[in-house]
Parts: sequence; structure tokens; C-alpha cells
Amino acid sequence: MAMPTIDLAMPRSSARPGQRRGLIVIAALLLLALQSIPLFTTGLPPLFDYPSHLARFAILSQGGSEFYEVRWALLPNLAGDLIVPLLARAIPLEIAGKLFLVMIFALMLGGTVWLNRMLTGEWRFWPLLVTAFLYNLQILWGFINYLFGLGVAICGAALWLALERQPIWLRIAASAVIALVCFLSHIAACGFYALLVCGLELQPGFAELRNKKWTALGRRAGILAAQFLVPVAFLLLFWHPVADHGISYDELSSKARWLYGALYNYVPAFDLTCTLLLVISLGALAWQRRLNVAPRAAPAILLGLLAYLLSPSEILSAWGADQRLVIGFFLLLVAAAGPRFPSPRVAYGIGAVITLVIVTRLCIVEAFWSEADAVYRADLAGIDLLPRNIKLAVAYPGRAFIAGGIPEVHLATLAVIRRHAFVATVFAFSDQQPIALKPAYAGLAAVANPYALWPAFMVGDGAARRNTLAALAGYDAIVFVDREPFELPNEDCLKPLFRRPTFQIFTFEHGGGCPEAR
Repeated sequence: MAMPTIDLAMPRSSARPGQRRGLIVIAALLLLALQSIPLFTTGLPPLFDYPSHLARFAILSQGGSEFYEVRWALLPNLAGDLIVPLLARAIPLEIAGKLFLVMIFALMLGGTVWLNRMLTGEWRFWPLLVTAFLYNLQILWGFINYLFGLGVAICGAALWLALERQPIWLRIAASAVIALVCFLSHIAACGFYALLVCGLELQPGFAELRNKKWTALGRRAGILAAQFLVPVAFLLLFWHPVADHGISYDELSSKARWLYGALYNYVPAFDLTCTLLLVISLGALAWQRRLNVAPRAAPAILLGLLAYLLSPSEILSAWGADQRLVIGFFLLLVAAAGPRFPSPRVAYGIGAVITLVIVTRLCIVEAFWSEADAVYRADLAGIDLLPRNIKLAVAYPGRAFIAGGIPEVHLATLAVIRRHAFVATVFAFSDQQPIALKPAYAGLAAVANPYALWPAFMVGDGAARRNTLAALAGYDAIVFVDREPFELPNEDCLKPLFRRPTFQIFTFEHGGGCPEAR
């Protein structure tokens, strides 16, 4: 007897395909609006790298500043740099940045729904499950260019399948645009897109190989490769990465631990529980032959898992290279499935549980972001005490780098926007960002390594502090920040301007026994 197919949250016969699609679109839009609430109820999203991104977007929207100049190049890390400054011409920069985050959510959610439609042949409520993944470890780190590119990659894979029976020129042209957008968004997103479409072509390609259909196989391989010609040319001719960190691998046990990064959301015990329930549920469905993974997507899933297991934790200057694949892997897994449930009651029950998890996770985000908002308002009030056009150094320890909690490490970079300041820690790497320090200030940034400044002031002896003060004679102030409360040792050449337990600002005294300004 054939096993009945019950889609998540609605029986198949309850609506015609057109009505069903409309209901799914409405549900997706409502979920997108719901997930966007924390973005607009807080002043600054507490995403680790986000303040520095926002500072760079401000520099780009203004065409440079006294301290920074714009240097556009074909870099594989430009999604927000191209979109947010353009939006900022019509709306405030802060709103433009938040709208970019909404775009990321929309691409990830909409792309997964569309890809599921192309793989399973039906519009389903099931892929709305990815709403639970929108707040994940990568978004908390602030890897927004990558996540935008990831959303484009998922949409691109759906488009790749949608154009399969269209004229070859149209498929090549459309897929080439997608590949280029992925590349310009983030190189890791382009790699994930390549993995996706290659995986989707393996099954029909092997079938043609077995049947010795050499012409069809050659045409398939040619169309597949053609879309990547421009990105590869740009990669070889125009991008020159700075390989200052090399390649490193974490222990294999870390691979298992970071799988819960797709659901990482401030409460590790709850997040790990959700991840285990997800994995167990998917495993149970697969064991009972109810998961119904699209055969076309199975090789892509295996390639994604293999890529994650083999990828280094750090390559060139990109940290967490393997962790970035986790969210993409889970999006693909959801998109590839068309679960079958024995009855509408079971389907509705599972839908209710998933909805409860999504709402609970959103409430956790809202609570933590509201707490962060109060902290940020206090810190930004301290930054606003600084004079305009100030030169600001930043010091922090390595332990301050954590995505959970309330990240304040890069908050000082907002002085670029609020005080038109020079801040040594603004992201301005030649192989990653389209801005650069003006020559007169490149040397100034070089002497203000935040990791070196922290121990020099916090644990160094008097001679070490004096040498550091002399090196920083070109600065007007310094911000000390940590994830734990700290107390700065007394130093006559530092005058306190603003103090909170984890965020403190001091101005430099020049002359009178202290290093002279230069």
C-alpha cells in the first residue's frame, strides 16, 4: 500500500496549487516580518562585526573622509558595500543597514522555499522551517556579506533548475549573473554556489555517462562551467589575497560541536537541544523513509557535508571558514526534503511544535537585543563625549572575541560616523574592503594593534607603558573594551573620559612629562 503524503501544516487536498502557493507566500512574508522585529525595536543590532561594517558603509556613502579614501576593486566581499551606501542616499544609514539584514533573511527564506519547489515539484509549507535558522552563529558574528551571498546562491540553485529546459544561452547568461553576484558578495558564497550546482548536476551527469551520451554530457559540463568563467577570471587577474594567517584546522570533534551553529542563539543549552531534536527528527524520518529527499539533491547534500568536514577552520585571513558552511548545509537539507506524515493531525502537531520553537527563539533574540540596546546607548553616549575629528586607538584582549552576549569590541568604530573620527580598528584590508587608510594615517594605524595595546597597559610594567604611550603620541584618545569588567592600572598620562565596567574611554595627556603629540 502506498504511503500517504501529508505536507507540513496542511493536507495536500485542502487547496489548489495556485491557492497553496499564495498561502505559502503570505505565510513566508508574515514570518519574515516577525523575524525582522528585533532589527527595528533596537537602535543597533548586536552583531559582532556590524559596527565596523556600518562605519565603512558611512565612509563609502560619503566618498571618503579626511582619514580614509575609497578604492573600488573587484573584491569577493562587496555585497553590503554596494547596496547599503546606495540605499543611504535616500534613507538614513542605520535604516539602510537594517534593510540589508532584512534582504538577507528574505533571500535565505525565499530561496529555500523556491528551491524546495523546484526539487520536489510542489509548493510546500515545510521549507518555512528555515525561519528557525535566520538567527544563527554567522549572523551573530556579523558575517553579513557571506550570508547575503549564501541567500543568492540558494536562489541561484533554484533558478538553475527552473531554466533547465530553457534555451542554453538564457541558462548560461542567467547563471553567469548569479555566479558573479555570489562572487562579488563573498568568495565563500561563490564556492557554496559552485558546490550546489555541481551537486545538482551529478545525478543526470552520471546517467548520461552510463548511457554513453557523450554529446549530452559534454553539453551539460560546458553549460555548468561557462557560468564560472568570469568569476574565475576576476579571481586570477584582479584579486590578490594577503595570506598572512595561512591555513589551520580545528580538531575533528569541533566539527560536530559547530553543527549547532545553524541554531546558535544566545542560550547554548536550548540551542543544542533544538539541534539534537532537529537531527534526531530528520534521522527518524529518513529511517522510516518519510523524509523523501529529492534524488537530484542527494549528491549536493553529500558534497556539502564532505566540504564541511574537509574545510579548514582558517584560510588566508578568513576565520571560521568551515563554520560558514553549516548554515548552508542545513538550508540545503530542508530545501531537498518533502517529508511525508501519516495523518493531518501529525502534520499539524509538528507544525505547531516548529512554530513554538521559532517564536521562542525570536523572544530570546528580542530579550537579549533589548538588553544590548541599553548597553549600547550608554557606550555611544560616551563616544559622543569625544571631540570631532579625533584620532582614536582601541585596546582589547583576545578573550573579548565571542559572538554570544553583548559584543562591544567594534563599537568604537562608530566614532567614524558620530564624531568623524579616525579609528584604528575600522576594517580596511586591501584584499577585503574597498576603502583604505590615507598614506598619512597608515603608519598611525600600524602602531595601534589592539591585542598588543591591551597587555601593554593592563599587565605591562611602567617602562612598557611609557614605550606604548610614546608610540601612541599621534592619538588623542583610547578605548579599552572587554567582555568582562576590568580596572585599568593608574597611568598619569591617561585621563578618564567615560567609564563603564566593560567599556572605558581615556584621553591622552601630552606634555608635562607625557609624550608630546605629533
